[in-house]
Amino acid sequence: MPRRAASCLLCLSLAAGCRKGPDANYEKAAQLYQQLYATDLDDAYGDPRMDEVVALLRKVDGRSIDAERAKTMLGTIERGRAALAKQRAEREKMAAAAAASAATSGPQIDPVKILAESAPKAGSIRDPYGPGASVAEINTATGGCLVPNEPFQEQGSGMQGTVYRLARSPGCIERLPGFDGQALLVMNDKVYRRMADFPPAQATVSDAGPPPGPPAPAPRAPPPPPAEVDAGVAYYYPGQPRPGAVLDGG
Repeated sequence: MPRRAASCLLCLSLAAGCRKGPDANYEKAAQLYQQLYATDLDDAYGDPRMDEVVALLRKVDGRSIDAERAKTMLGTIERGRAALAKQRAEREKMAAAAAASAATSGPQIDPVKILAESAPKAGSIRDPYGPGASVAEINTATGGCLVPNEPFQEQGSGMQGTVYRLARSPGCIERLPGFDGQALLVMNDKVYRRMADFPPAQATVSDAGPPPGPPAPAPRAPPPPPAEVDAGVAYYYPGQPRPGAVLDGG
């Protein structure tokens, strides 16, 4: 009897110390945790779905082989949430300080303007053929390839000046290919605007460019009235007898 009792006690002790297999709750929790962290990184600890992960981990059987890993993951989540809460508190504190500073610092500061002004200057670079360019200098360099044409007046702005076009010579087209097919609006020897060419008879241009279509043809002058014939005036035609001449019948 003592031997049989000892054997029974040994079997009960072994049964109590045996571990169970994997726990389905841990597998679901680990899968969801990996999805959240891969998407949001540390911000995943603030995701409401992380509560579901915690709930699944707490259901893991303590005798399962996943019990220790479940406890480790619970500790990781707890530390991650604490760190995230600290970061958010610091951000809110900095934002509040910045707002208070902006409210008491007077005029608002434009950071874009400050960055633009502080950027290193590469030198004053201007398009030698763009707005503001001197037509006299261009003609000096090219041998007079820009020719003045009709005056213009821009609708809306009222700007007035002269329309210049590229001389139609092979040399000028070769020297200034970018001006081929363009009209230059020039004021005080300075290029005001470059635009697509338009018929020379058009002296008024709009702010957005010349209106589409060719200009209306000028009305034709009426033909002169026929000259009245004076019955008392005689006309002489070469080769014919003069009026009033006496013909010699012999």
